[in-house]
Amino acid sequence: MNPLTILQLDLRAPLVYRKDTSLIPFTHTNLPEESLFCFDLAPDQYLSIEPEEEHYLGDLLFAGTLILDPDTDAGSQVIELPQGTYMFAQVRELLGQERFMWMATEVQKEGLWQRWKLEKRLYLRYLAEAGKTITQVFRPYSA
Repeated sequence: MNPLTILQLDLRAPLVYRKDTSLIPFTHTNLPEESLFCFDLAPDQYLSIEPEEEHYLGDLLFAGTLILDPDTDAGSQVIELPQGTYMFAQVRELLGQERFMWMATEVQKEGLWQRWKLEKRLYLRYLAEAGKTITQVFRPYSA
């Protein structure tokens, strides 16, 4: 696998999405231009330096698509990637579950190595940029 650049990100404002229960993670059919998935992580895996990828993800907490027009989406149920500090990584390709799991666990290992307090949530974001799909991982943490 290619080396992964993992960054610290201070997200100054939330990214706002419309809840969409029809979205299924890692199935790339009819993928909107931008989508967000939030996962709970398995209690015995989210602080492990060697997490087991097959047991890593817990429940999908929510999924959504970017709100393009607040006036049209006014009645929608809103979800968000909250303002805060995150471990962050991205690749300029559409990742399936196996490669996404590799990326997410590498982010976790870096956060633990840095001795940050990682939260038990993980965000997956897909977005289109210059004709390509980008896969991003956001893992909330505190120092």
